[in-house]
Amino acid sequence: MKILSSDITLSGGRTTGLAALPDETTDQPVLVFLHGGGATARSFDIPGHSQILRAARNGFPAYALDRPGYGGSEPLSLPAGSDTGVLRAAAERLDQAVTELWQRHATTAPGVVVIGCSIGGAVGTHLAALWSAQERPGWPLLGLAVADIGQLPPENVVDAWHSTPAEERVDMSVLQGRITAPPRWALAPHQIGMHSLPGILEPVVRAEGLEIVGGWPREWQRLASRITVPVHYRLGEFDTLWAARPDLVAEFADTLRTRSPYVDAALFPGSAHGIADSVVGREYCLQVLGFAERCAAAVSTPQLLGLNRQPDAEPA
Repeated sequence: MKILSSDITLSGGRTTGLAALPDETTDQPVLVFLHGGGATARSFDIPGHSQILRAARNGFPAYALDRPGYGGSEPLSLPAGSDTGVLRAAAERLDQAVTELWQRHATTAPGVVVIGCSIGGAVGTHLAALWSAQERPGWPLLGLAVADIGQLPPENVVDAWHSTPAEERVDMSVLQGRITAPPRWALAPHQIGMHSLPGILEPVVRAEGLEIVGGWPREWQRLASRITVPVHYRLGEFDTLWAARPDLVAEFADTLRTRSPYVDAALFPGSAHGIADSVVGREYCLQVLGFAERCAAAVSTPQLLGLNRQPDAEPA
């Protein structure tokens, strides 16, 4: 199977990204990847560690989208000092982009699975909550996989974001020295050298950083409790941007179970922030592909997700 890779432009040029597509038609769901703060869509296509190529080789049409203000995507132009509203506005923009993507696969794919990391995970949560509230969504969401996002930022992380210069964009190096470093052995070599790869990292939109330690901790429960699709959730054991504790993961999972029919949530052993690019990143990525497979199978067999599950009939 050959893989067709290309740059893409959606929503009249407002959203850019990358595509990795099998050259043969498959019955797998479309995967949409949402990057973290200070990264771009190209963070999912790192040479030798490409998540979208791995997905495409397994038969999934894979797209990595630049969130607003990153790569070639048009910025939202919201106040840089706000601590709420940016993530929702990004989700609304991306909802339009995924609607357009879906038109390319509506006759072959069973639906879409959204995969978000870090701030992209928070945006993905907003997107899934927005989709769940729509009476007639423009595309079928089969599942949501989020990682590197929690609900309780450590005090030093909150202070670090509030101490950043009052500018629209902030270089992530400004935060170095104020945030606890994870064990070095948990970082993959390419993760350590990612800053030297062209087009992968950009200055972070400051309003996102302020919201991730402000509005997000206040709003995550309301959003998570509205999601009506299956969710795969992982937080790295050594994540230093979030309090990484079993009780907090359990709280996140229980909130998702308010309406989600299926929640697979756990701390991910041996990983720091950025699980997919950690020393155990390949394991995580394969878990996500397995989750997408389950979501696809559940279209015809909803019992896989606990939907309408009935006890086995007694033998005659």
